[in-house]
Amino acid sequence: LRMYPSTYRIATIGGFIGGGSGGIGSITYGQLRDRGNLHAVRVVTMEDEPKVIELRGDDVQKINHAYGTNGIITQLEIPLGPAYPWRELIVNFDDFMTAAKFGQALGNSDGIIKKLICICAWPIPQYFAALRDYLPQEKHSALLIIAEPSLEPFKELVREYGGNISYEKSAEEANKGVAIAEFTWNHTTLHARSVDPSLTYLQTALPPDPNMELLEHLYRHFGDEVMMHLEFSRTNGKVVPLALQIVRYRSEERLNEIISYHEKRGAIIFNPHTYILEDGGMKTVNVEQLEFKKQVDPYGLLNPGKMRGYFEDK
Repeated sequence: LRMYPSTYRIATIGGFIGGGSGGIGSITYGQLRDRGNLHAVRVVTMEDEPKVIELRGDDVQKINHAYGTNGIITQLEIPLGPAYPWRELIVNFDDFMTAAKFGQALGNSDGIIKKLICICAWPIPQYFAALRDYLPQEKHSALLIIAEPSLEPFKELVREYGGNISYEKSAEEANKGVAIAEFTWNHTTLHARSVDPSLTYLQTALPPDPNMELLEHLYRHFGDEVMMHLEFSRTNGKVVPLALQIVRYRSEERLNEIISYHEKRGAIIFNPHTYILEDGGMKTVNVEQLEFKKQVDPYGLLNPGKMRGYFEDK
């Protein structure tokens, strides 16, 4: 697969298309919504006489990331990527911003084939119990998946940024022990909350910022209250860090203050603290998906209450 979620052991591909946006592989292939990452989808309607509809090309966006609101997905056609021998690695850094800039440089290194660039500021690594032997105290860690033919130039980049490789698992050992992917993306939050259930999280798209000035400001401004976790992805042809910060929850009021602080500085919060489709994403009604829902689910039986545009229209 070109990309898959950190929950790949239990996830379904239909659920990933319906509720996911990206994952392991997004550093190369971008987001699920990007043209070419979903070729076709077959759905069954919830009309009086159910129909089977096949959507191809750009029409797949009528169902993509719609959380099952507008059709029952029964079949998907998705493209594959080349198969490489993948090596899992952990690289540790003394300074978070150095780790972040290393992640950006690795993402920008088109000649180095990679599948995952995850950067976790300390103290997040302390929540990864199974990897604790490879995560020194007070260090900031990069969790990576790199194609083995690219290891030599990759290690040169590590030396350039002063990183220390503490963990390597070869492609031959891929089925042994823990999988590093299961400590990244939303699994990072899962591991943290398994230790401290009072923690919560945010999902943040930072504006293009080659010098990472906003990222550094947010990191230093909030400190350990908003612990920085980055996943690098291709977005509109550029490599950018997506932040899935882990937040020390104090109150709903304080959480909203944190969200407002980000938004006033140009960051986009994909709010995970709402069940409403539009409120958690781009804050706009997707007219194409709304019109398709009216066609395939005229009684509003699929995931009722999820799509604000539908129940407001009603």
